[in-house]
Amino acid sequence: MESPPVQLNHLISIMAFVTDGSVHYSGIKNEGKTAEVLTEQNIFGCKVKTRGGTKFKEDMVAGELKLSAKDKKKLSTGSFDWINTSKVVPSIFGDHFDAFKQEVSKIREMDIDDRVTYLSSIRTKFADTCSAGFDYLSKQQVCDLIVDSISDGIDWVFVNDKGNHVLYQFNPEDHPVVKIAQTCDSVKFIGRGKGSRKVILIKDGVEYNYGIRLRITSNNGVTAFLGLSKSNKNSQIVIKLQQDSVHKLVKQWVNCTTISY
Repeated sequence: MESPPVQLNHLISIMAFVTDGSVHYSGIKNEGKTAEVLTEQNIFGCKVKTRGGTKFKEDMVAGELKLSAKDKKKLSTGSFDWINTSKVVPSIFGDHFDAFKQEVSKIREMDIDDRVTYLSSIRTKFADTCSAGFDYLSKQQVCDLIVDSISDGIDWVFVNDKGNHVLYQFNPEDHPVVKIAQTCDSVKFIGRGKGSRKVILIKDGVEYNYGIRLRITSNNGVTAFLGLSKSNKNSQIVIKLQQDSVHKLVKQWVNCTTISY
């Protein structure tokens, strides 16, 4: 069912994920354990160093190699992020969120007691606006996002199965969704959630589901949009590309090297 590998041409101008701190590709608090295991077992013949903060796409480096770390307590449940960013939102959605932002801006000028009364309606409006945002995405934008988020600039991905003390290692270009995204005929979304859809790629009439989920949401919630959060002064609209069915990814869809620790 899989298409053969195709040479990736990086034609993504609106989605150039620059390392300016605006893009968060994966959680950085857990790669320390993975780096420790890789160093102790001398997998790369050198010390594996972690990268801090959101400045880098890679979570770790081994010499010149750039590594991505994904941490899972249990492979069969939950997901992980391939990308979580606000950077590409204006380029993708244009003025789609402008009316929402303008309304929020006006509400933030009000007293706190008045702002609270708008919380429910703004939450509903944001959810509806996010849901409508999927109609703005073209097939090419979705496919470019998939390829760039997963495989561009990363040499190896490591999924840490914490429950069984096993690292799964694979080349991100071997992810079957990367291959099919470069040659598919169309894309469709499945799901009822306002800001969440499964991404199905279609090639020659065949549908390919490799556990890819797209989310349009906020980083700090609606209360922060209205200046009502105690933890965050504001919120941003973000787009997330997530990996569901992690157990299938590392045990069925990709030929992984396993490293026990």
